[in-house]
Amino acid sequence: MSIATIASRQQKLIRKAQDAAIFAAPESAAAVEAITNGASGDLVALPPAWRSLGHHTESDGINWTRDVNSDDVRSHGSSEPTRRDISSDVTGLVVLAQETKALSLEMFHNVDLSGVTPDATTKEIAFNRSRTPSTRYWRLLAVASDGQGADTIYFARFCPRASITDFAEQPWTKGDELRYPLTFTAYVDDDLGYAMREMWGGPGIAPLLADMGFATTPPTP
Repeated sequence: MSIATIASRQQKLIRKAQDAAIFAAPESAAAVEAITNGASGDLVALPPAWRSLGHHTESDGINWTRDVNSDDVRSHGSSEPTRRDISSDVTGLVVLAQETKALSLEMFHNVDLSGVTPDATTKEIAFNRSRTPSTRYWRLLAVASDGQGADTIYFARFCPRASITDFAEQPWTKGDELRYPLTFTAYVDDDLGYAMREMWGGPGIAPLLADMGFATTPPTP
């Protein structure tokens, strides 16, 4: 018997984010519990409170980070920890936004632009960074798709309480577009009880559930 015989390798379960987008809403917006609806697995329409970040760099994509720390117990005579407890598990998201608009400016400068209006004559917009900025929290949703038509699969991660925790440099050059580097950290929402929710759906998911190792019918009571 060979490894290939027992490994259960399935090429159809290899996924790629062929398209992806990030959406943000105020922390007061309703939580995203599902990304699809109906028997056809159509992608849900987000409420008006949600805004799209727009284009982001293709080569960098949407990068999810995970920082896990643990506390070790050392015991006399043992060459390795005899107990290890996870003390923190922090999810992060890094993206290079390419569109200059209210949402990307708000996030990059950590300001609220809802009250900013263009000059009546010149149409110029202007705003100031606060001397004592406060932490702003967002509902954050990243959605990606793979496949076409009836084979389309959507996968997403929803962070109910996220803030921008790193503000990287922003070059102004002739050769590259203006980019907005954004690094988010996800926190546990007190009401929802989680920091990140992962969802998979779409019209192409049903035929793959068993192959993915999931039950295809609800458990019997």
